[in-house]
Amino acid sequence: MVRFLHTADWHLGIKYSRLGGKADLAREIRMETVRRLLESGEDVDFILVAGDLFDGNEVDSSLIHETCKNLSGIGTPVYILPGNHDPLTRDSAYNNPVWDAAGNIHILKEAEPVNLPGDVTLYPCPVKQKQSKEDPTAGIEREDNKISIGLAHGNLQIPGFTDESNFPINPKRADTADLDYLALGEWHSLFQYEEKTLYPGTPETTKFGENNSGNAVMVDLERGEKPIIKPSHVGKLRWEQMESNINGLEDIKSLETSLENQENLVLNLKLRGVVGQDSFDYLENFKANDLFFFNLNMDDLYLKPNMLEFQAMIPEGSYVPKTFQALMALMKYHPKTQELSGISAEDAEAIFRDVKDLESVQNASPEVLKRASLMLYQMVKEVSQ
Repeated sequence: MVRFLHTADWHLGIKYSRLGGKADLAREIRMETVRRLLESGEDVDFILVAGDLFDGNEVDSSLIHETCKNLSGIGTPVYILPGNHDPLTRDSAYNNPVWDAAGNIHILKEAEPVNLPGDVTLYPCPVKQKQSKEDPTAGIEREDNKISIGLAHGNLQIPGFTDESNFPINPKRADTADLDYLALGEWHSLFQYEEKTLYPGTPETTKFGENNSGNAVMVDLERGEKPIIKPSHVGKLRWEQMESNINGLEDIKSLETSLENQENLVLNLKLRGVVGQDSFDYLENFKANDLFFFNLNMDDLYLKPNMLEFQAMIPEGSYVPKTFQALMALMKYHPKTQELSGISAEDAEAIFRDVKDLESVQNASPEVLKRASLMLYQMVKEVSQ
């Protein structure tokens, strides 16, 4: 049996432009995660990095040296496959001479079988360009009876699951090439296909939407046997997108309390609803200081109309007064919107006397009435400014 660590998509040097002033710290955390991951690889026969160790070939030389130092410090053999972000082009980060001095680090530059510790043959599929419509694993041909591992970077072409065609990989490659395990990189979420094909995902989440990321995978493997796969979570930052319906100030304060003491959370928060001016005033100083990074989206949060102010803004001699009065009468009719109406029940009845087909008009839902009054309010307010 052989035991190895399967990892991929470190994306060291990523810019993290959306994190603004927290980008540098996020990159430091990413490197810390890599160090933590490597510590877990000290008790394995070897480590496989399935592409995109760097976010690009233009990374600073100091980062290359730091990475090489971290990898060489553990002593365990490390096999690195160039990916589509750090391909083996003329300007490749792997052309730096620092790699030559590290005895335990092996940059896989050719699609040729490699003998690994533990009676294993590795079939690497290095990437030499950023884009290709060719299957990088198509040339794998098993040549002995050792434990066989394929190592590639690309996209499994699973019908109905993905439409990404850059470096397409036959999802049955492990079977057609008689591999005991196919170690892949490119997808940032942990994903296993059937028994022998796996993406470990990125060890540290890079953006929103990467579900089940932040992992590395330990694999126990024997010739002809089902791999024993043991994922472990190593990532630190949590990236979450949250939507919350807000009805007033109390909802906002409750939400604020729920976000306390979450210093590793990167949050994109979208608020929806119709609230009073007090809620908007409070949100100007909304406290999310405990979070690693916070973005507040209020595009779908609207100001509840002040009916007295609304009525005072309505221009004389326009169609708006009658529209406004009809809306107020309808809102008076519905129990859920009565409190928003600025007219009496008698005035509402007087308005209804002039309305034909009253029953169908009164069937308008409270939600529609609220939206209609809000839109009319916003229109009048914009025109009056």
